[in-house]
Amino acid sequence: MRPAMLVGTLTTLLLMVHCRVSAALTVGVGGLGWVLWGALQCALAPAHAFVLLSSYPAYSRQFEVGTLYMYGYETSVLLNEPQPLPVSTAKDVGFRVELAAEVTPVWQHPTNSHEQLLQLTIVTPKLSVKARQGPSPEGFVQKNSRLESYNLHPLFFHWDNGNIGNVYHIEGSELSVLNVMKGISSLFQHQVKNVEQTEVDTSGRCEVTYKLVDSTHITKLKKNCQNVTPVTFFNQTNKVLGADVSSQATTTFVLNSDDKILKKATSMETHFLRVEARKQAGAEVMSKQILQYKGNKKVTTPKYTGKNVAEAVNSVASKFRKPLITDQLATTPDPKECIACRTLKDLVANFRTTLSGKSLGTQSSAIAFTRLLRKVRECDQPTVQAVLKDKRNARILPQLLDIAAAAQTVAAHKAAMAVLNFGAEQHILPERYIISLSLATHPSVALIQDVMKLVKKGHKNEKLYETMMLTAASLTHTFSKSPNNTNHKIISSVKKFVSEKLVACESEECKLLYIRALKNLRINDTVELLLDCAEGQARKPAIYATRALQTFPDSYITTEALKRLEKIFLELKRPHDSSVRAMAADILLRHQPGEELVATVLQVMRSQNTKELNTLLLGRLQDLADKDPHTKKVLRSVMQEPEYNNYHVLGQSGLSSAFSRPLVQDNNINASFSNMVEIHGGLLKRTTVDVFVDTQEDQMRLLSFGIFAGGLSMFGGEEAVDDGEESNAGIEISLLDTQLRPYVFFSSQGELMGHVWSGTGSERTTALQGSLLLQDHIQVVPLQNGLNAELLLNGAISYDFAGQIQVSLWNRNAHSLVEVGAALVIQGVARVDNSFVQTLIEFNTGTQAQLNFISDLEFYDEVMMCLQMVQPDIEVINNVRKLERIPGSNYMLKKYKRKLTPVPGKTYVMNKKNTELCSKMFSKK
Repeated sequence: MRPAMLVGTLTTLLLMVHCRVSAALTVGVGGLGWVLWGALQCALAPAHAFVLLSSYPAYSRQFEVGTLYMYGYETSVLLNEPQPLPVSTAKDVGFRVELAAEVTPVWQHPTNSHEQLLQLTIVTPKLSVKARQGPSPEGFVQKNSRLESYNLHPLFFHWDNGNIGNVYHIEGSELSVLNVMKGISSLFQHQVKNVEQTEVDTSGRCEVTYKLVDSTHITKLKKNCQNVTPVTFFNQTNKVLGADVSSQATTTFVLNSDDKILKKATSMETHFLRVEARKQAGAEVMSKQILQYKGNKKVTTPKYTGKNVAEAVNSVASKFRKPLITDQLATTPDPKECIACRTLKDLVANFRTTLSGKSLGTQSSAIAFTRLLRKVRECDQPTVQAVLKDKRNARILPQLLDIAAAAQTVAAHKAAMAVLNFGAEQHILPERYIISLSLATHPSVALIQDVMKLVKKGHKNEKLYETMMLTAASLTHTFSKSPNNTNHKIISSVKKFVSEKLVACESEECKLLYIRALKNLRINDTVELLLDCAEGQARKPAIYATRALQTFPDSYITTEALKRLEKIFLELKRPHDSSVRAMAADILLRHQPGEELVATVLQVMRSQNTKELNTLLLGRLQDLADKDPHTKKVLRSVMQEPEYNNYHVLGQSGLSSAFSRPLVQDNNINASFSNMVEIHGGLLKRTTVDVFVDTQEDQMRLLSFGIFAGGLSMFGGEEAVDDGEESNAGIEISLLDTQLRPYVFFSSQGELMGHVWSGTGSERTTALQGSLLLQDHIQVVPLQNGLNAELLLNGAISYDFAGQIQVSLWNRNAHSLVEVGAALVIQGVARVDNSFVQTLIEFNTGTQAQLNFISDLEFYDEVMMCLQMVQPDIEVINNVRKLERIPGSNYMLKKYKRKLTPVPGKTYVMNKKNTELCSKMFSKK
């Protein structure tokens, strides 16, 4: 009888005597037939029972020195589109490795037989891959690869009663094979008790739960695994644009009934990569391991000596006459070998046509952006700089600068800064690069500091200086959203700079610049400063400050801030511009308004002196009630009062409007736009279109597009009201809540008439174009079998915002068209690469969309204006590409699937009055 078995038997007999229990003792499973447990639990104190239950199996588990334990092992990796259940299908790609594994203890602690140094040797590894005509049911076909030719050195791991500490391997071992051996070793790390703990193995550092089914069956669950080996990782700070990565990992163990040595281990894990905003687009990585005990035999092993494991390792090294590398179970990813690898120079040449300015706003441009982005991130500064300086790329240099900015690597940034001349009067290229930088997904402190140096240095070109200031604020905001950066000193430094500059401003234009910067910074403790500006007498700063507050997160708007906004809306201290009042009311109504506030808003509408503001407020209140159950309930309650439910309140006759309309709706995401059109004196004063993307948990403002105008009473006829402004008009654009410098069409009556007489505005003119990064996720997922899966997700949008206006003083009419064109491409990749086999799945989804804002104005007999918002037909494209390849051979398997989904175009209804005017205007033609 073995020592551990004897101890268990004597312990049971002593307990029987102590409890005066008479029972039959049988030797069976685990050395004892524990038929006594019911009686023993009655007699033992809970603490004693716990000690007995948890410690008994540990005493019986050990490997015998001089014995070789033989196992059969296989592991497979399959890649596919996400499946309801983790099963192999004919559509997946992947591979399987089969081998024989031999384990033997080569050292045992002198005083603790459960602490050993185990040697793992693998024999005759074979590779099989998924083939089109592979045999059923799994479809694997054996192929020759580098795996069969590698020198197979043993791996040693320090095993201490089911826990594995360091592993040791011979210097120069092939990394891919070493990782596979670590995957096998990890299966020997398991506990024979119910316990929750943190462990490090091939999956990284994980929270592990062991469940003891019975004395020979154990289940191991892993969750929240974190990489131990340093690897590149980043994700979008905006959750709507993020990647949804979910994982499941389970291992079951079957132990021998006598010595509790591992008899069989089966592990299964799945990792899903999905697009947060489009869950139907994604990839699945499924990995499986099976280790099956085949038997054991007595062997003569070298005698390695030592009082501890360190001395034992030195003894092993001296026998092998090679140094042993001390390592951990956590794996190191294999260096990626390029699949159809091309240089950056060649790729740029290949995409030169699709990178032209004429292609911006198309899918081909967005695809070129994502492909080149990945390559630029791999390149050093001289390589990127050479491409940017190449004269053949001069026409596409703006688009290459977009890519360099999106790469966000030190090399790419230094290359761009070396090429650009910020001291010259020409500002177009430097501004293009700085605008692209403002939309960085994971900016570094060094990048923010670099841009702030440019800001503090100043620039004689006011447009470039404003763009630099807005970019510094935007980068700081994105940086602050990372949990590890919330208290970084760079944030307070930038906030202090912007705030002090705003307070010191003497002109309105100066104030507008820094108010827009605070809008991009979006820090909680700037709300009071913006409220001060909103309450001020200067009209334009008040408008921009209130607009900034309108875009801040709801959590930033405190009760005190709401009180101040209510005073602005009600003009309790001084008169305010109607745009300021409208935006203040919008903020108030979005914050769970009570009956008193809603009644107050309706009371204001009874006055017919501000019919355009009244019409705007009524539309916004009804729009919010349609979307928010609380607001709907409050409004319904207030409208029961005749004082508010009457024609004077509900029969507003203005041309202004406020409404929301859906753009895209499915189970995972809703895209919609909210439009506020403010009319003054029969002419357009200000319109704002906010495009929102909503998931089940989050919302983001993807795009804000606004048109502003003033001083145009000359076109309004006899009843037009002079607003006291100089003639002006322009466009304001915000991308991903990042305010860009306004694009001004004209800023004086003379400039306006110059456009009218010369017809310069009648041609399509681009206001803003470029490409930017949306989704940006890179993650390395260590698999239980020792290999590593890389998950990538990049989304790009190529945009082209343009407009044209035709004014005829002879016919006394005007026609304008603003085109918001954008192409979206999202590309995701899941790949498992090593030196002997590569496999990947790539999914692409994309569309090319456009929104047209059309306005027609007649001022011949009477002033009439028709506004239209039109979305042409679009098509959503979904592609899936799968590939597997054996390096060093000609074998390659490719699978491809393509799906087109048409989306019909539509014209959005604005309001009844606008529809009547449109009908009246076009019925004459």
